Amino acid sequence: MVLFEDVAVRYGAGRNILENISFSLAPGSFHFLVGASGAGKSSLLKLMYLAMPPAVGLIDMFGRNVATLRRQDLPALRRRIGVVFQDFRLIQHLSALDNVALPLRIAGHRESDIRKHVTELLAWVGLADHLQDLPATLSGGQQQRLAIARAVISRPSLLLADEPTGNVDDGIGLRLMYLFEELNKMGTTVVIATHNDHLVSRFSHRQLRIEQGTVRAFDPGVAPRPSRPQNSPAANDVG
Repeated sequence: MVLFEDVAVRYGAGRNILENISFSLAPGSFHFLVGASGAGKSSLLKLMYLAMPPAVGLIDMFGRNVATLRRQDLPALRRRIGVVFQDFRLIQHLSALDNVALPLRIAGHRESDIRKHVTELLAWVGLADHLQDLPATLSGGQQQRLAIARAVISRPSLLLADEPTGNVDDGIGLRLMYLFEELNKMGTTVVIATHNDHLVSRFSHRQLRIEQGTVRAFDPGVAPRPSRPQNSPAANDVG
């Protein structure tokens, strides 16, 4: 699914922010990307969703060497990647329904199919009563779920989320994690970037840990699972 070999990240002519990065992600896997604030988690995600090139090294996405891709090939590859940004990046003048529908409209899907699938997904994440609401009228947790719905509506092969629980309390954050796990069970490869060590410690997923400017793979082994909230994992019970 994803392969990095001896990759380095640099902005401008400065020193490398990250270097000697080598790891791979198997299809259907679930990883936490962890490290202190400012360690380079967001930069690594940018490489994975093809928002920036590496300074050096090989990045292979879905069996394609990113360095040899033609410009016209990038949109199709990016459509296989769903991204939940730290600041949500919702379009403020569009309703919840239209925010989530946007990737499908760009891809040219029929409007009747779009409305059906978007309505079902918003109901699945507990926003069935907010289809026509603007983002500014929603709570932080609701905006978080709206951003997640937009990221997964096109059934991405890879889901990347940057601090997806950073703007919600621990209870909602835990419920969001169960939502990501349900998506993973459907076959989506998931990478969650977070500095919330307490949340990470409650799950036994593998980790990509940024330490001293490079990335180290870490398998915490089998850890005790936290008790699910009552009625979980129903998606419409999230947050």
